[in-house]
Amino acid sequence: MPSQPPLPHLLTPYISTPPRESLTAVSSVVGATGNWLILRFLYAALTDAGLRGVEGERKRKVVLGLDLARLTERREFAFVDGLSELFCGPTASAPSRAPSQHLASGPTPRTTLPTRPHPGITSLRQPPPPSAGSDGPPQITKDAGQVKRLRLSGNGAAALDALERDITAVIKQLKASGLGEDEESEVSLIVDQPDLLLAATGPSKGIGATEMAEWIIGLQQAATATVATISADSPLIHNASASAHHIATPLETEHAAFAIGLAHRAEMVMQLRNLETGAARDVSGVLRVSKGGAWGQRDSAGQETWEEKEVLYFVQRDGSVSVFGRGE
Repeated sequence: MPSQPPLPHLLTPYISTPPRESLTAVSSVVGATGNWLILRFLYAALTDAGLRGVEGERKRKVVLGLDLARLTERREFAFVDGLSELFCGPTASAPSRAPSQHLASGPTPRTTLPTRPHPGITSLRQPPPPSAGSDGPPQITKDAGQVKRLRLSGNGAAALDALERDITAVIKQLKASGLGEDEESEVSLIVDQPDLLLAATGPSKGIGATEMAEWIIGLQQAATATVATISADSPLIHNASASAHHIATPLETEHAAFAIGLAHRAEMVMQLRNLETGAARDVSGVLRVSKGGAWGQRDSAGQETWEEKEVLYFVQRDGSVSVFGRGE
């Protein structure tokens, strides 16, 4: 995949500069996943951060479940691992850490999942030697490039509150890591597939659609702009209502309520789906951009320059994406 994926011009008004305090909901289905779209959100935000840095304006930084070593070292990107140790629970042997060390990477986690190394990640115990004759920015030897691994402990709102504090701590550190800047940095938060947490816990652990919605709202208040992705496959959405032929499961009911509620609280909803006519060699899927339930409710509403649109897209083998209208 190209190191800098190009931004299709048809998508520029929708993903280049999300409004402050806004929520964008991205839904996807099997066969039309949103990974390529999230990469474009990431590319647009970090490219914009570089331009703003040159112009002397506020820099935009990103919190996402992905590791980019170079941008991490420059403190423009933070990785929150919400999967590897989420259900490991607290360990008695784990040393307590001060608030300023929230991002410190601990020992190799005991988990059945393979632990991949993070190249370029700085360690608090072994800071990298200073590079002689370097004209670049000063090397960061504390809290730089560390991975925050989330751990779910307890049930209900208390467990989600702990996860929220961990994530907001990462956001606050990014905002404050201006390296001499007078103002805080703008931080874009991308919450990738939070419905995994809902599916893995559910009402039996006191975590349902209502609790998940409040959790997203809390995270949204900490970030400058928020993008949340969620699955919208038919069995999860359309089977939520009980019928004579199907009795809805708790997962279907809670997932549908969470997904629909997310769309109602979002200003923009981006829906990815398969072609109604089936697979095609030159079309990967359909992207529809529409106004969410919170459209026009911000204080700065009315300044948006985009309109509702439905386009086709094609993800090529090298990772590049073409976006075009029907018939083009």
